[in-house]
Amino acid sequence: MTIEKQDSNDETGLPKESSRITIHINISRELFRRLRIAASHNQLWLTEYVEQALEEAALHEASRIQRERRSVTCKTLEELLEIREEIMRDRGVELSNDSTEMLRQQREERTLQLVGELWEEL
Repeated sequence: MTIEKQDSNDETGLPKESSRITIHINISRELFRRLRIAASHNQLWLTEYVEQALEEAALHEASRIQRERRSVTCKTLEELLEIREEIMRDRGVELSNDSTEMLRQQREERTLQLVGELWEEL
C-alpha cells in the first residue's frame, strides 16, 4: 500500500484539511469485482463507495473502542473497592458500610464537642 499526499502543508508535511489523499492498495480480483458491483448497485462511483465503506468501518471501530474504554465491569469495581479498603487500612481508618451508624457517631462526637465548649464558656 502506498500513500500519495496532495496539497501538503509546507510546515508540517501533513495534508491540508480540505485536500485529498490517494491510497494505492492491492486487493484480490474477486474483492474488486464485488466492490464494483456494490458501487454500481448503489449508483456510486467505485471511489465514492469505497470511501463510504471505509468511513463507516472507521466510525464503527472508533465507537467500539470508546465503548470499551467506558465500560466498567464488576471485576473493575471489585478491584477498586479492594484498593480503597487497602488505602483505608494503611491510614488506620475503620471501614464501615453502615453510613447511618457513621453519621450517628459523628453527630454524637460533635454534640459532645459543643457541650464541652459550652461548659468552658460558663
